[in-house]
Parts: sequence; C-alpha cells; structure tokens
Amino acid sequence: MSPSLRIALVGETFAASRTPQRVQAMRDMGHTVTAIPTTVEGRTYETRPSLMDRLRYRLRLPADPAGANAALVEAARGGLDLVWLDNAAIIRAATLEEVRRLCPRVKLAWYCEDDMMNPRLGSRWLDRALPLFDLWITTKSFNARPEEMPSRGVRRILVVDNCYDAALHRPATPTADDFARLGADIAFIGTFEAPRAADLLALARAGLNVRVWGNGWAAMIGAHPLLKIENRPIYNQDFALAIACTRINLCFLRKANRDLQTCRSMEIPACGGFMAHERNDEIARLFLPDRHAAYFSHAGELVELCRQWLADETGRARVAAAGRARVEELGLDHATMIGRALAALFPDQG
Repeated sequence: MSPSLRIALVGETFAASRTPQRVQAMRDMGHTVTAIPTTVEGRTYETRPSLMDRLRYRLRLPADPAGANAALVEAARGGLDLVWLDNAAIIRAATLEEVRRLCPRVKLAWYCEDDMMNPRLGSRWLDRALPLFDLWITTKSFNARPEEMPSRGVRRILVVDNCYDAALHRPATPTADDFARLGADIAFIGTFEAPRAADLLALARAGLNVRVWGNGWAAMIGAHPLLKIENRPIYNQDFALAIACTRINLCFLRKANRDLQTCRSMEIPACGGFMAHERNDEIARLFLPDRHAAYFSHAGELVELCRQWLADETGRARVAAAGRARVEELGLDHATMIGRALAALFPDQG
C-alpha cells in the first residue's frame, strides 16, 4: 500500500460519531486525510431536526447545510487519490463526476453500517451516484446479494464486519466513583426500540436489576422499580467505562436495519465486557457461544441467561477475556478493515 494516500473522507465529524475514529485510523496508517463534515458545527445525534429537515428527509432530498459538496470539489482541486463517503448520502453524482474530472485516477468508495436497501436511509442523490463507486463497503452481508445493492447499480461490493476503535475500545480500569456513576448488573446502551423495551422489562419483572443508556427511552421511566432508565446516551470514554462497570452487557439488534451484527457487537468485547447478544449464525461464527459471548433468542431465554451468568463470576471473566482476545485475533478494528478496503481499491500498491 502507498505510504501516504491523499484521502478526502466525508461524514459526520462530531465527537459521538464513529467517522472521526476512521479518520484517525487512516492518519495513523500514514495517509493524508481531509475530513469534510456533513453537519454544521454544534450539531449532534441529539439535535432536534427542523420541520424542513424532516420534510426533506421524507422526500429523500436532504440538504447540504455544511457545504460538503463544494468542500469536496475544493479538496479535489488540490489532488486526491481516494474519496471515502462515510454514509454521506448528501453527496451528489454531479459532485463525484466533477471530482473525477479534476482527479482522473481518483477512487470513489462508499462505507456504511446501515441497510442501504431501506430507502429511508439513503437519498435520491445517492441513488443517482450508485454506479460511480469503485467500491461499496458494507457491514450488511445480505446487501451483497444480486437482488439487493447490485440490482441498484453498485458494481463492486466488499463485505466487512463491524469495527471498533483500538485506541478507545479497550479494557478500562474503573475507579470506585466510576462504578457508582456507571455500574450495573445488566445494562443496555442504545436507542429505544419496542422489542428491546419488552425484553428489558421482562428482565426487571423477573427480579433482575437493569440499567439503560441511550436516546428515546423517556416513556419507559418508572415502568418498573428495577428498570433504571437514564434517558441519555453515553459515548467514547464513558461508554468504555460503563462496559467495564457492568456485569452483563446486552447487545440487541435493530430489526428495522435487519441487523445480524452491530458496532456494539465488536465494541463490547473489545472493551473487555461480557456480552449477551441476540442469536444468529453470522455473529455466532465470529464469537463462539459460551466461549466468547452468550446468546439469546427471546425474553425467556434472556432471563435465564442473565440469572446463570450473574451467578458465575469466574465464567463471566473467562468469556470476557476470550471475547477481547477474539476481536484482536479476527482483526475487527478500524485500521484492519480500512486496510482491506484500500488493498481492494489499490491492488498494485501493496
């Protein structure tokens, strides 16, 4: 691989996003990276969209408030080897065509952790750009089926697993104050979904203490005395500390996204946490059952799983340590994934 590619990475650049993690990984690999934000300064996942934003979202015609299209063209004027769109559905086909005119040898790559067959997750701008990408990188294995993204014009697909940040997602050493602030017997970190809420409530009704971090949970406050709803997200260092302070870390899959694995699937074991994960064949091939993680398929099984593992501190520690070793063995960090993508894009520079 070239010691220093000139890369423009377009995506959400605020601290809670995973995009800055990939930017830093590329820089640590020796590449020159221009990070182009798709969101205006001060905006976060918690920023309430305006009425116009919601309308444009429904019409699949998102605005470009940060001027990312113009910034990408400007970056191309200085020369680029690679444009990496990190779920940047606001970039237009005309912009990519202009970039290619300015840099005839540039490679165009798309990376996303979502199910892009869901029209609500893309845009009309992205629809028109699909045939232009040299490589479409996805964590959704089913999106590579002929009837999915290839049928929409995507020419070349690389399926990768979700990734963790090797600098951030690692075993922490919590203080007594950290345990008081973040500790839990059983915890879930993520956004509200009704199936998740039902499973968490089942745990509380079974007499188990559960703590929930994330957005959208306000309606669940007070639903049960053993269900502690924080109704706020935790990110980055607090996320890693919360994993370390929790005896059983739950990993639910988003049904609307057809998830088989998520970023949490890698981040929890990378942080040295014991993970209880929704069962499917894809994730169970990565983390072997009861060796690297524990699995459940329904609320009743989840209740029994939690009772069993809460009573087995030695077993939890063994599985958590094996899970941590497994993410390293499989190379599930950002840098390894990016290396695979760059090797596919630039095979002659290896």
